[in-house]
Amino acid sequence: MQGVSPPRKRESPAKETAGRGRVDDADGGGESSRDEPSTWAIVVAAGSGSRFGGEKQFAPLRGRRVVDWSLRAARRSCDGVVCVLPEETGGADGAPPAEPGADRSVPGGATRSASVRAGLAAVPESADIVVVHDAARPLAPAALFAAVIRAVADGADGAIPAVPVHDTIRHVDDGVVDRSQLVAVQTPQAFRAERLRAAHAHGGEATDDASLVEAAGGTVVVVPGHPHNLKITDPGDLRVAAVLLDDEEES
Repeated sequence: MQGVSPPRKRESPAKETAGRGRVDDADGGGESSRDEPSTWAIVVAAGSGSRFGGEKQFAPLRGRRVVDWSLRAARRSCDGVVCVLPEETGGADGAPPAEPGADRSVPGGATRSASVRAGLAAVPESADIVVVHDAARPLAPAALFAAVIRAVADGADGAIPAVPVHDTIRHVDDGVVDRSQLVAVQTPQAFRAERLRAAHAHGGEATDDASLVEAAGGTVVVVPGHPHNLKITDPGDLRVAAVLLDDEEES
């Protein structure tokens, strides 16, 4: 069952970006045209945070919870937002508490893919594009959402942000890997709604949704990610995120 709040309009429309699958500036939002496709976001906040030592999505960050920042980012760029919460957050009727930044709240599953499927079931069938975002990435800028949404609107089945790998990468048994062929993938990831639903129809498992869409024959393009779009993994990341949020407010 799902917790449902009254539908809301976008907090601030996402800006247009030039060129298919590209974004030149991922630091802010802007105006969008009225003929944009219907876009819903799924913010996945169902993880246990085993590496963090607890549910990192609910950790405090600059006066809010981590998930609140992620919901705010999705709200700025999408027509509707579904928040997927841990399974155990459901009440006596199985419905989780409504999240203030989401239109609908649903309990997740035992895996990330199962949680995305739970969120996808709560997205209206009328949605054209679905954006999947990890709650543990609270610093994703509006223009990054706009970039992946625009790439799908322009014809791709899916679009993912990625940043270059700067560290030397070594395979444990086979030595150094050519990092020029590698990127670190981020969220938000946007998909044509029917493609994402089809990719999840058979209950597949993957570390991200782009892998499932590609496995189902879909075309996924890569747009430039943002270096500050870090994923909260351990408590030290919260301190880094707080500094970046302070810098954002001062700029």
